Amino acid sequence: MMKHLLTLILFVCAAFALNSQVIYEDFEGGAAKITWNAINGLTYEGPVSNPSKDAVNGSDFVGKFTNDGISDFCFGLGDLSANADLSQYNLMKIKIWSPVAPTRALLKFEGGGKAIEKFIDITTANEWVEYSVDFSAAATFTTMNKVLLAFHPFTTPQANTFYFDDIRAVEAKEVYETFETGNEMGWTAFDGLLEAPVANPDPNKINSTSNVGKYTKSGAHSYSLLLAERTTPFDLSILNQFKLQIYSDGATQLLLKLEGPGGPAIEKIVNLGVRNAWQEYTFDLSAAKDYKHLTKAILFFDPGVETSADVYYYDNLYAVSQGDCALVVKDPNIVDDFECNRNATYVNGWDSLSVVPNPNPTPVNPSSLVGKYVDPQGEQWAALLIDYQNPVDLTTNNQLKVKIWSPKVTRVLFKLEGGASAAIETWVDITTPNQWVQYEVDFSTQALASHKKIVLFFNAGNDPAPGDVYYIDDISWGVKTIFDLENFENGATLPWEPLDQNTLIHGTFEVSDNLDPLGNTSLKVGKYTKGISAFSTLAAVAPGVIDISEKPQYNLDVWAPPGSNSITFQLESASAGNKEVTRNFQSPGAWETISFNFSEFQLLTDWEAIKLIFNPGVEEAGVVYYFDNLRQGESTVDPCEGAVPNTNIIDDFECQRNYEFGAGEQLLTVVDNPKLTASNSSTKVGLYKDQPNEPWAALCVNFPDGINLDVFNQFELQVLSTQVVPVLLKLEGGSSPAKEIWSEIKTFNDWYTLSVDFSGEKGNDHKRVCLFFNGGVETTTVEDYYIDNLKWAHAPYDGCIINYDDPAFVSDKWRYFPADESGGFELVDNPLKSGINTSDKVGKAIEKASGEQPWQGMYTDLDSYIKFGPNTIIKAKILSPKITTVTLKVERPLVPGFPGGSGDFTVANTKVNEWEELTWDFSQAPTPIDPAGQYARLTWIFDINNLPAEDVIYYFDDVRLEGGDCGQEPSSSDDQTVAKLSLVPNPVCDLLRVNNAELLKSTDIISVYGQIIARTWNNNQSTHYIDVSSLNAGTYFLMGYNDKQQLVAQSRFVKL
Repeated sequence: MMKHLLTLILFVCAAFALNSQVIYEDFEGGAAKITWNAINGLTYEGPVSNPSKDAVNGSDFVGKFTNDGISDFCFGLGDLSANADLSQYNLMKIKIWSPVAPTRALLKFEGGGKAIEKFIDITTANEWVEYSVDFSAAATFTTMNKVLLAFHPFTTPQANTFYFDDIRAVEAKEVYETFETGNEMGWTAFDGLLEAPVANPDPNKINSTSNVGKYTKSGAHSYSLLLAERTTPFDLSILNQFKLQIYSDGATQLLLKLEGPGGPAIEKIVNLGVRNAWQEYTFDLSAAKDYKHLTKAILFFDPGVETSADVYYYDNLYAVSQGDCALVVKDPNIVDDFECNRNATYVNGWDSLSVVPNPNPTPVNPSSLVGKYVDPQGEQWAALLIDYQNPVDLTTNNQLKVKIWSPKVTRVLFKLEGGASAAIETWVDITTPNQWVQYEVDFSTQALASHKKIVLFFNAGNDPAPGDVYYIDDISWGVKTIFDLENFENGATLPWEPLDQNTLIHGTFEVSDNLDPLGNTSLKVGKYTKGISAFSTLAAVAPGVIDISEKPQYNLDVWAPPGSNSITFQLESASAGNKEVTRNFQSPGAWETISFNFSEFQLLTDWEAIKLIFNPGVEEAGVVYYFDNLRQGESTVDPCEGAVPNTNIIDDFECQRNYEFGAGEQLLTVVDNPKLTASNSSTKVGLYKDQPNEPWAALCVNFPDGINLDVFNQFELQVLSTQVVPVLLKLEGGSSPAKEIWSEIKTFNDWYTLSVDFSGEKGNDHKRVCLFFNGGVETTTVEDYYIDNLKWAHAPYDGCIINYDDPAFVSDKWRYFPADESGGFELVDNPLKSGINTSDKVGKAIEKASGEQPWQGMYTDLDSYIKFGPNTIIKAKILSPKITTVTLKVERPLVPGFPGGSGDFTVANTKVNEWEELTWDFSQAPTPIDPAGQYARLTWIFDINNLPAEDVIYYFDDVRLEGGDCGQEPSSSDDQTVAKLSLVPNPVCDLLRVNNAELLKSTDIISVYGQIIARTWNNNQSTHYIDVSSLNAGTYFLMGYNDKQQLVAQSRFVKL
């Protein structure tokens, strides 16, 4: 009977061992599991007889790859019978017989989306060696159906033959001790009592196994210990995160040490916070991943405490890989990010906290994993407590930061306690439910205090509702970055007053007693009483105070009366006007903190004033609002509220993250911009860590629906590199042949814009873009490339700029000034398809009678810049209902340091209700433009000196550089450059002399209002005199026409 039972046990164990792995290729039975294809000069044979059976590989059959000695990348590409599932079994193992060493092999899983690849260092020649690579970073990848294997890749070609076998995946876990079959590691107690195994004293969800180890410390030794020794060294090359489950009746510490002969030891200490309940603790031993001599494991409970005689239960010692965390730098200031920096020891509330996928990734918190805290029912003061065991160093890093996703508007109490100092509490209002918000608690007053514990009370003092769940993330300590600009305790610091000092329209301001000191403990606050305007505005002109270059967010405490809706915070720029952020009130009738993020405008520096508009758009003269504690700091709220996806933008690592990365994704992280400059003022960028010895490693972006290159076909990104390197860009993944284009990062240690023209691939099928940084170059160290603003861009405008019949040149997004209601635009049918314009569609501009200023206008930001070059002449077709003036400006230089625009360049039209082509030569503009500035904005102002009595409609079309084609034949006037007339004297009192008049048949004098004042005839005389003595003082245009009545010259003069 016992013999049969033993046989059954051995059979079950063998079956379990076989099932706890996935075998992708083993050539057993003389057949391959994978359909191998030989690529780039490779010869594949398989299965073949094993050329060298040994203890590592005694298989009869193996695979054989022979490199041709010509290609530096011979590889086999195998088709799997089903998509690889690496969710559990992701420690890849492969047996290799190599004729040479050292060399390398490349193992890659790919196909249909994200891929993963690892190089294997082959260290031994002419014998079988089993190598391991960690594929845990691809645990969530589900579309990989191909295996790539290459030997001696990307180095000097050699004609060699390599054998391989047993490609398999096992769980990335090595179990050392379970006590289920006895004292499996052979633990021995020194200066204490060990009992092993014993029954689990209190099973829970952490440890529900039957048997554990029990250790009683001696009570007379500071470093009494447990020791276990192995005959083979611990392999920490991949599995170096040791985990151990502990049941302790006291809060203390535990030290794990690995040592062995012939080399250094490694040790780590953890805090044991929870009493009388099983907890699992992690020891990061990755610093010893290259050690090959560690054979002893030692445990020190309550190290350094001589009188301790406590009882400790321990169980389930095992090791796992770092996975994605292998590339993450450890940061001791991070308390817990629920991913790779997990430094917290939770005591109270540990059983209410779990690690889960982020339920709502946003730019504020794009993390994959977060903490989920379930508020215990019936406990108003349930706490989440983090125990440091020792005092927290708050001398510098005394700002506790935490990201919270709350299901409701509530309050959270933050508390420091447990040390020699008195406990300190701070309340934080949660005003924005159902989205991530970063909160910062100022504990700078505790810089010299002694505290050992952090405590968080969610919804403190209130009964939790059933199902109340809070998500938390990125708990960390930082330096103080928020600074008070105004708190009114000693009066007003900033010069607050109604806008334009107009108390009737914009109300009154005073410093007042706090009406609600429970919600805001300040004694004094600001009090604002609204004027009669619905946009009653309180302003503080303080140009020297406003600087958002490093701290773009303002936080303001506000008490708004019940029923109030929102508040607008404006910053006024001398060059760009008002920039504003509007936020809704969450709890009117009580104090609340509202945050205003201006990170979008950090490039501007000429700020002049702060303006507050309470409940904008609502007429409520006499209604009172209170505000206090104006603070400035780093961004904590979502700056992307209301952002609409722009599918031309691939990834800006902030608000526009529209496509997924495939290959190389595990090496890409979102980080702070390391170099804020005028050319790239983004707060967040991507960091791609290009790995050593991988000259053809790529970072790829997937486009499952294909890439439309009809209009936006310039692949563009910004790169910050430490060196000048080549970059290969490749379109692939579709039914069309791949397309490769080489480029170069030409500037190092500064942001550089890389642009590659793929317009030749219009109509082709591609579904992936791959970037090979320093492509083809063998490196020995990790190379960092910061990348940003990846997008499909429009080609520069070197001919047609706007044409409403061609999708490539439609500009239909216009904005208006000085206010949003100062104009209008529609894309409409051509109302007069005749003469020089037979287009089907044109732009319709509306000059509003309700406008505030005669110089009201409209502008559009182009998808690229106007490529002027030597040609600085722009032409446009205009259909006007009257003789007037048309002003065109080019603005928004993409290259920092250039003038902001051309200034108002005004010309007069000469035809009414008939299409006419007007010309602007921007070399003659009020501010002549420099083409190198790359200007990307067009601005229209119609009838610049008059505010119309009723709305006026203008139509425009075919805006182009001279000589450019907008789908119709270029005008014959393209051959005729509009010259500048030489006028003397200018200004003039009576007689105006035109020196270069030989081409002129006639001239028109036109007022700035567009009226033709006089016409004179010249008949092509070289010098022409005009009597202007009867004209009123002012500015006039002189337009010169040839004998075909074509405009050939113009200028302006001033009549005194």
